[in-house]
Amino acid sequence: MKNRLYIILFALIIFIGCKGKVTDTKGPAKQTPTNIPELPYILQGDYTPDTGVMYKVIIGGDTCFVTVDSISKDSIHGYYYQVVAGSNCVERKKFVHDRHWKDKRHDALVYVYKEPEYKAKDDALFQRPTKKIKVQRDIEYGQALGYWCSKPGTQDDSYLQIALDCLTTAITKTTQSLKMDVYMPDDTIDNDKKHPLLLLLHGGGFLVGDKGDSAISGWCKHFASMGYVAVSANYRLGFFPTKNEITRTGYMALQDAHAAMRFMVDHAKYYNIDTSNIFVGGASAGSITALNLAFMTDNDRPQAVKGNRFRDMGTIASSGNSSHATFRIKALANMWGAITNLNMLKNSKTDIISFHGDQDMVVPYDKGYPFKDVSEKLGKRLFDLMYGSVQIDLRAKDLGLRSEFHSFKDQGHSLHRYSDGSWNQKNFEFIRDKMSAFFYEEIAGKKPNLEEDASDPRHIYIDAEGISDIAWHIDGGFIMKIDGNDIWVVWRDESNNRTVRASGINEKGFAFNIKKIIE
Repeated sequence: MKNRLYIILFALIIFIGCKGKVTDTKGPAKQTPTNIPELPYILQGDYTPDTGVMYKVIIGGDTCFVTVDSISKDSIHGYYYQVVAGSNCVERKKFVHDRHWKDKRHDALVYVYKEPEYKAKDDALFQRPTKKIKVQRDIEYGQALGYWCSKPGTQDDSYLQIALDCLTTAITKTTQSLKMDVYMPDDTIDNDKKHPLLLLLHGGGFLVGDKGDSAISGWCKHFASMGYVAVSANYRLGFFPTKNEITRTGYMALQDAHAAMRFMVDHAKYYNIDTSNIFVGGASAGSITALNLAFMTDNDRPQAVKGNRFRDMGTIASSGNSSHATFRIKALANMWGAITNLNMLKNSKTDIISFHGDQDMVVPYDKGYPFKDVSEKLGKRLFDLMYGSVQIDLRAKDLGLRSEFHSFKDQGHSLHRYSDGSWNQKNFEFIRDKMSAFFYEEIAGKKPNLEEDASDPRHIYIDAEGISDIAWHIDGGFIMKIDGNDIWVVWRDESNNRTVRASGINEKGFAFNIKKIIE
């Protein structure tokens, strides 16, 4: 009986003011706001409460949330939630009081309960396409001896047929002009905003391909529209079909990619490039080249590129142009590529996102020899054993690199196309979006998490330092207190949706929006 009277007292106090001067009883409750945020409105005197308003009532150390549904001449109806010590759940209970409710008077602090205004921060930069783009085509980044730098392939031709067709061309090397296309937001050169740099390399088995490849140019356009400077570069192609010559052609591609990156770093001021955010990626042979660019050092050069002064191809950075620029690749997109030496992954802290079909017969999905679709014996004769995306992902994680692997069940090579050569828009967009999200986390930092305090069921906090401008919102309960990274809440027992949301700015100055569903 005593507990029931105590609960009724809480239900009544929203209608009771502080003892003293009596105010107008016919109008709404008198509300005198304080000048300090987060402090309650003080309701004074004998008044008529507003219906449909949630009040947070505090008396002593106890709290109750109360709403009046209706008021008549003789009675008042509503419901309340009383906060119970040690619990993060509040139970909804109804109350009804007779016409004598105005005769009772007690002291109380009464909030008009209202959550702080919440608006999720919208930061589209490097996350969504918002910018118009422009393209500078055929920029020469260097010159080098080779067979050719551009040979658009035909989807209907087999690799073996293409190789046979190229034999007559791969006889004499001539000086090749190494060119790139640079995609960028249309205001890149005219302002001082810094842009991440992304170099993408086409595939084609080191025999065919061009910087205008539809997938590579499509991804470049997308990243430029999000604020990147994106580059598609040609590199030297062609070889006489021997194991050593194929290795040497792959090394030339690496030298060219390195020259292209040095060129862009040298022109970082012109393009307003943020050289602390450099990314690379490629498809098939382009991915093999990108992996070598990120992880191969001169100590790892294959034996086929060394030898006497007539055979030695020089260091990785010794070809293409005279630039001595250095760079660090932050992350890499490996699209159905492979590597000949897994130990090279220890050479760099470059993170990796990989995409590979588990039925790829051109570049090994796990490990093996390339072009199994042409001839397994020929593959062993012409290529070294290669380690595909499965092995790359495993080793990268063992080395503490951030590695994300997307395996495509029952799919083969060139995932942006179907087996008949037609365009696969679904895979193209999936790869594009996963790559975008992976690179964004590299730039902006890992998104913080919302965590529950094991020692206090009401306490939820953001597990990151240096964050600011935090806005909070909850569904299914009441906010008891907010203090920077921390919030204390109680949940309504009848609610099936209990969610905490937070939006703020991280220590790198990027917006984040996070949520947690409370079980």
